[in-house]
Amino acid sequence: MTITELQKRRGRLYLLVLDGEPAATVDIRTFEESPYRVGSSLSEEELQALLEESARRRANEKAVYLLSRGDHSRRGLEEKLRREAGSEAAAEAARRMEELGYLDDERYARRLAGDLTERKLYPRRRAVQELCARGIDRELAVRAVEETPKEDLDKALELIAKKQYNRLRDESGRRKAAASLARYGFDGETIRQALSRQPSGAEDAG
Repeated sequence: MTITELQKRRGRLYLLVLDGEPAATVDIRTFEESPYRVGSSLSEEELQALLEESARRRANEKAVYLLSRGDHSRRGLEEKLRREAGSEAAAEAARRMEELGYLDDERYARRLAGDLTERKLYPRRRAVQELCARGIDRELAVRAVEETPKEDLDKALELIAKKQYNRLRDESGRRKAAASLARYGFDGETIRQALSRQPSGAEDAG
């Protein structure tokens, strides 16, 4: 096969035109560091090696960019990299980020669990679900959330105060507060206890 043309594409890519036909995209820097130029011939094996090197570079660069903007779980990072560079390059880049200390699921899980339970006041069950959705293994998610100090009842009471659910002296107001806490992820017993501590003294969570 002969490289008959290079066409610039968005994202620092070249479209390789081989024997007059568009063939594949390759990272510009990878191509320019290779021995190939317009007019060069290359075999199927050489083309595959060039594309694999391009995918590795793109995955590593994307990984550094994503991690510079915020923590990720390994699984979450791999999923994003896969769209950019394919499964193999994504997994390799994630391993590399772990080796460099930029990626650590346990550290990420603990930080996120603290943020969800302390700042957002998520009940523990919802916090575990959120960690799992971000790519954290369930066992690690449960452990990270269990290490957080604030109990669900305290969070529910804080939310009631924060959202000024102070019109709880009638049944309608209490039902609305109970429904809101349920949507937030609190279980029925926690809601009942939280509402029982409000000025009306009613025990019913609605």
